Amino acid sequence: MAYFWRKRCYPKGDYYQIILNEYDSVSKQNKCVKTISYGYADDIVKKHGSDIVSFLNSEVDRLNQKHNPSPQIDSVSKSYYVGHFLLKSMFDSLDLKEVFKLINIDYHPNLDIYDFFKTMCYAQALAPGSKYKLFESVIPNIFGSCSFSYDQILDNTSHIGKDYLKYIEILNDGINRKFGRDTSKVFFDCTNYFFEIDLQDDFKRKGPSKENRKSPLIGQALMLDANQIPIGMQLYPGNQSEKPFLRKMISDMKDRYNVSGKTIQIADKGLNCAKNIYAASIEANDGYIFSKSIHGNGLSDIEKKWLLLSDNDSNLWSDVRDKNGRLIFKYKSCIDNFNYSFDDDEGKKVIFSIKEKRIVTYNPSLARKKLREIEKEVEKVSLKLSLKEYSKDEFGDSIKYVLFPKDNGKTIKGVLNIDKIEEDKRLAGYNLLVTSELSMPDIDVYHAYHGLWRIEHFFRMLKSYLNERPVFVHLKETIYGHFLIGYYVITLVRLLEVYIFNDQISEEELFDFMRQYKVTKYADDRFVNTSCSCDTYQFVKDTFALSKLGNVFLTSKDINNILNAYIDYSIPK
Repeated sequence: MAYFWRKRCYPKGDYYQIILNEYDSVSKQNKCVKTISYGYADDIVKKHGSDIVSFLNSEVDRLNQKHNPSPQIDSVSKSYYVGHFLLKSMFDSLDLKEVFKLINIDYHPNLDIYDFFKTMCYAQALAPGSKYKLFESVIPNIFGSCSFSYDQILDNTSHIGKDYLKYIEILNDGINRKFGRDTSKVFFDCTNYFFEIDLQDDFKRKGPSKENRKSPLIGQALMLDANQIPIGMQLYPGNQSEKPFLRKMISDMKDRYNVSGKTIQIADKGLNCAKNIYAASIEANDGYIFSKSIHGNGLSDIEKKWLLLSDNDSNLWSDVRDKNGRLIFKYKSCIDNFNYSFDDDEGKKVIFSIKEKRIVTYNPSLARKKLREIEKEVEKVSLKLSLKEYSKDEFGDSIKYVLFPKDNGKTIKGVLNIDKIEEDKRLAGYNLLVTSELSMPDIDVYHAYHGLWRIEHFFRMLKSYLNERPVFVHLKETIYGHFLIGYYVITLVRLLEVYIFNDQISEEELFDFMRQYKVTKYADDRFVNTSCSCDTYQFVKDTFALSKLGNVFLTSKDINNILNAYIDYSIPK
């Protein structure tokens, strides 16, 4: 049971209450068991001063202490997070507070939305979880943090979600002012997230899942700049195709962030289509590097022939070897005119031709891995085919290795698709890149494309380190706010990685440090540093010149000095 305050909006004005919530084990929901009314904002100002939030926070603390008096041991052993000072230093460096204040000037005069937003970022980075978990057990344990009721957290998350693109623009402006942006190359990819509750609406929709989930989904498109720092994010219904969002984000990026000049768009084969190539090269005068499927109908006969042509001719291939002379991969390229066509928005067919470079790579290690996977799939398929009864759904993605002949219009027992199996074995280890950049060296194209690992890494970080899935909030605006907070956290951590630590510390190591750096109160103004020393720990201490970071005994002043740590970031040469 706990007290928290809430605001009700009426025609007469804002009305404030403090309520006592109790968890109902039957309904598995919180229910209000007591309400204390404090009146309208004007009434509170007259009685208690203009700082309504501070007054209500103090009342909540007083009532909670009275209702649930903590045992003496808790008062001397309460543990606090302090590691969020890294995120705070980057927030301070980007100087976003005034803009936050201005765009929220009419939202709530007595609430600092910037402080709320920072606190939520800290909480999500330190101990990610549901909004109720953050309210109940995380935010109260962040040293120096503001306190918010559960209703405030939901309401304000929804508020920032309504204009999430504005907040991304604010972040980009801060990054541009402090560090600049290199948009000569942009990396783009999409993923999706599932919801625990099987309930669809206009936004949460069932569609193709990256994890083969049947739950409702939302899609997330993420874009990185040439330094692999996030530059944009878009959310879209889970049943929509991700291909149009490449075009939309590029267009929005150029308009919203004043990006001029040529940009090379880099994406995987899932976003490679004639319409995206046309939009990039002809409409936007941009370049592109896409991968292209080498299976099925993805290639013309001429392309397939060239792909495997003179496979053993060393004159056509360039080798990349490790320091011991072992082959890592080999590559070859050709330049030719290629024809494309697509139907525009009005249903008219658009036909165009463009000169492109094709680069094929062969990785022997990847080939061996792929061959093992094919053999395992064929073994599973053969086992199912040996059964008397089975359905097509049982084969999953392996159905590509099965043929279902028809006899008099009726489907008969399936057989192995030998041609498809042999084709996949023959193409194992090969990859194909398509680019408009004819003069760019082949190896540079290869390395540029493989920079996409970073965006895939960010998706994994969002889903694992920040627990962005499954999604527990359900209102559209709250979902937007939820992902906006995660986007800010992952961007700030990447900025720390690049501009403070020069890529010598990974995002995972930074998260681990922030989460384990805690202090425990054991007497008046006496705290014990309970964190463990490690390489990251020492690196942070030296970089920020925090002589007392590793001290066992700390005072409130010492901790505040750590929280206010700041260094003048400089762009790497």
